This record gives sequence, structure tokens and C-alpha cells, in this order.
Amino acid sequence: MKAVRLPALIPPSMLFIAKRGLVLRATALLPFAVIAGRAQSAATLPTDTQIVTRVGEYMTRLESLGYTGGVLVVRDGKIVMTHSYGVANRAAGMRADTSTVYNLGSITKQFTAAAILRLEEMGKLRTTDSIGRFFPDAPADKRGITLHQLLTHTAGFNSDYSPTDYEPTTRAEYVRRMFAAPLGSKPGSTHFYANSGYSLLAAIVELVTGRDYEVALRDLVLRPAGMFETGYKAPKWDARRIAHGYQDGRDWGTIVDRIAMDGAPYWELRGNGGLHTTLGDMARWDAALANRSVLTDSSRTKFMTGYVNEGPDGLSKYAYGWAVMKTSRGTRLVTHNGGNGVYVAEFLRFLDDRVTIFVTSTVSELTATTAVRVVSRIVFGQPYELPPARVAAAPAAVAAAAGTYLLADGSRLLLRADDGRLMAEAVGQQAYALLATGDTTSAPEAVTLNARSRAIAEAVMNGDVTLLRTALGPGGPDSAEVASQEAGLREGRLERFGAFRSVEVLGTVRGPEGGLQTTVRVNFVRGGATNIYTWDRGGRIMDIGARPFAAVELLSSGNGEFRSFDARGGGGARFSFAAGKATALTPHGPVTLVRP
Repeated sequence: MKAVRLPALIPPSMLFIAKRGLVLRATALLPFAVIAGRAQSAATLPTDTQIVTRVGEYMTRLESLGYTGGVLVVRDGKIVMTHSYGVANRAAGMRADTSTVYNLGSITKQFTAAAILRLEEMGKLRTTDSIGRFFPDAPADKRGITLHQLLTHTAGFNSDYSPTDYEPTTRAEYVRRMFAAPLGSKPGSTHFYANSGYSLLAAIVELVTGRDYEVALRDLVLRPAGMFETGYKAPKWDARRIAHGYQDGRDWGTIVDRIAMDGAPYWELRGNGGLHTTLGDMARWDAALANRSVLTDSSRTKFMTGYVNEGPDGLSKYAYGWAVMKTSRGTRLVTHNGGNGVYVAEFLRFLDDRVTIFVTSTVSELTATTAVRVVSRIVFGQPYELPPARVAAAPAAVAAAAGTYLLADGSRLLLRADDGRLMAEAVGQQAYALLATGDTTSAPEAVTLNARSRAIAEAVMNGDVTLLRTALGPGGPDSAEVASQEAGLREGRLERFGAFRSVEVLGTVRGPEGGLQTTVRVNFVRGGATNIYTWDRGGRIMDIGARPFAAVELLSSGNGEFRSFDARGGGGARFSFAAGKATALTPHGPVTLVRP
């Protein structure tokens, strides 16, 4: 799986792709950033003690629902809290704690960028240098690409040049592939998120220093910052400290195990993702970013200045391994995230507020991207919702509720008992809207978007991306790039789930980040996966997400009532099962659920 931040093509937090997962892009964080940045007087901000209590309560509730990960909050240069939750290794019964080692994903990129800036300070290179200085054999169309363009994802390279993060590739072979392939855009003309650009920067670090990337990074950046627990393999962590990833209840293992062989990490990962760290080391990194221990004042300004728009709205700009944006009151936020569809990490620095928040997660269904929004709201004194407390459900109540229910439009709500839990699936518009939002009311565009999404998904599974490319509209990646990404996703799913069988449209609802989201289930012989298309008002696809299909757990509230919980902030569905009658409790009144 690939650790990345989002290109414009495939963003949200629900990305769980078989070969590579993509995490929320910067512009998708903007609504949250604006909320967190609303003007607050010092008198209304919570005290450090209140932050610890409220964040602890929220995270403990998430932990009871299966969350594993860590939280670091720094305010005014002081660590307010550092705590881990959940189980780092279920098989070994190892709980996560402050010494647990977490994956950084694409937050790795800012460390590579810092190494480049350190080398610039030492007079070894300049960000205005062209790659032809380091690769004399670079072809003519690529020779003039600058380090600045690599750092800001404007070089024109495709995102990846290897099918997996773990394909054994040498530096020479990876660079050869990059130079042999056509550019997706003219250098300097377009921002397109490319992991490969940071791999090329890592190669330049090696060529300039004459050392392995990890060794050079240690000497240039990590040691000056006091970060002795960060790296790929050099820290030699005890295996019991490394958090395992979990997806669909299965132990995914660790990236550290996948790069244990000599020569790894290979070049699809090196320099752009996959570094590991601890909460303590990230506190040290935050401190180093506020002083001259690693970079000079001028280099740090260069490091965190936004140069190019990440999206057409221009609300977020990309710096050197950072996304830069303004909160609604005009204060600065620099941030980056990373993940591979299992691990997720979120790093936010509210510069003018002197607040830093770092959140990690290791369970694909409950991610740091969702948690960091609430943690930030707590820190800035904004209202937030606690996850429901888990109440044990009587086995008889679960068994009585299980079954198939029909709604007025013929859509189906499927409830089943699973090891004492009540699990729900929905197929069709009203049932899906009910389960996703707690209401059967749908947007008038739902019927049209459902039909378009079905046609797109079926065409893609048959190798045709024409409808998808049309729906993305002008300004998106070209057809070859779309086809390449979709082919990789399709192949990974076929390998994991077996032969393709059918497409089912689950439904369309309002997304947590705005726009309408249509979820399509793609069925295979050994299971299913979902595509999530986010549409703007003009009927254009803004974002694409993908994840394995998973049922929703309905949590018992006691007295025969059950409810869903959406950690991303969507409305929860509420159901009552009493006297043999099943009812959905919606904002517009009760809706009777009928067994066929």
C-alpha cells in the first residue's frame, strides 16, 4: 500500500485501496481548519487540564469502538498531552503507549524537504538547481526540472513508477523509469501530487552526500532535532513497540517488517513515505521547527511558504512538504497527513495560535483524520460530539432485530447478528440515506448521480475510463493517468477478492466535507469493495475514494434501541425494536421498517 497525501484525483479519508491508499488532501481539511480558527478569546479557550480531560474522554470512547493510535497536543511550546489508546499488537496483547512506534506516511516528505534545505544552507545545492546538474543523462524534456518543482509537485511527473511500495528497485532503475516515461504536464505549469518527485529528491540527497538516504537524513535533520526514535530501520526498535495495522479485523502487519530486507526501503517508498516515529519525537520535531536547531529562520520561512494552489479554489497552497492555508480569522495553519489505507497520521501546526496537534491511527475503519477534527475542536473550545458509550446488548435483542427490512422506495436494510453485535448494510437510496445520515430524505440529484455512478463504475471495471474522465472535467489528470490509477486499483481488488461479479449503487448522501457522495459497491467472488464519488453542484466529480466494503455496527442504547455512529461527523441512524415492531427514529418522525 502506498503512503501518500492526496493528488486532485483521489482523496478522502476513506481510501483503502489494495495496492496503495490515499489520504485526505489539503483542501478537504479546509472546513475543519476554518472551524478551528474562529476567533476565540483567551477566556473561552479551555485550560490545559480541560484539554487533557476532554480529549481523553473522546479518545477513550473511540478506543471502546476499536480505535488505536496516539495523540500529541502542544500549546505555547509546552506539551499539554501525549497519550496512546488501544492495542498496538492484538495477537501479543500489547497495548499502545507513549513509546509505541507509528508510521508517518507522507509526512515523511517534509523531512526530505528539510534535508534539501540543510544541504542548501551548506552550499551543496540550491532549490533553483535543475536535476540535470545531478543527472547529466536526464532527457531534454526533464533536464530543466528544478528542485523547487519537485518539492512543490509541479515537475510534471506521475505519482508512482512501481506497482507497490515494496517492489525491489534500485535507485538507478527507478530513476530510469521516471526519465523514460512521458511527463504528465509541462514542468512548472501544474500542481499534481507525485510521490516520485520526493523519491528523486531522496536520490539527490544520496548523490550529494555520498551516503544512504536514512543515514544522511539522520545527520542532516534528525540528530539536530534530537529525534533518535525516527527513521526507517536505523533506530532498531524492539518489535513489540511497533504498532500493527488492522483492516477489516485482520492484522495487516507492519511496514517495518515489509522493509526488513537489505536494500529496503526501495525507491517507490524511500524519501516520500514510510518513516516511523514516536509521539515524543514528533514533539521534538515541533520544537525544532520553532528554533534554529535544524534550519535557519530564512530556511524555515522558505520551508513553510505556500507556492502553488493545491486545488482550483486556491484556498490551500503547497509548500515544501506542507500544505499551507488560512483559518477564517486569518491565522496560519501548516499541515500534512499521510497513510496507506491502514495507517494514518495527521500533523497540524497552527502557527499564530502556537498550537500543534499530531494524531495517529492504525485501524482502517477509525482514522486519525476523523479524530483530529474533534481534537482540534476541543483545543479551540468549539462544540463537539462524543462517540456513544458502548452498552452491552442482550443476545435475544440482537437476534430479534436481525433480518431484512424494506423501505418505501424498495431499498433494503440488512441487519445481522455477528458475535453479539448487530451489523447493518443498506442497498438502495432511502435505506442508505437512513443508515448514513439518520434520515430517509434525499437530495433531488440522488437518482441522477446514482445512475451516473453505476455507469462509471461498470465501465471502469471493464477497463474504460472515458465516463470517469468526462465526469472529472477539465483541469484533472489526463486519461492515461486516470487509466493507470484505476488499473492498479482494479488489479489489486481482483487479486484480493477474485473475479468481478457486479456493481450495486448503495446511494447518495451529503458528504462531511460538502458535495454529494455516491457510494457504489463493487462485488467480487470473495467479497466486495466500495467506490465513493464526491460530486460538486455542477455534476463534476471532485474527489474519488475507495475502501473495502464493511458493514456498520449498530450500538445498543438500551431499552431495545440501537444507533449507528459515524466518526467523520455524519448523523447517526437510530432504531427501535419493541413488541415485534421495527422503527427508524428520524428527524421527521418515525419510519416503520417492514419485513418482506
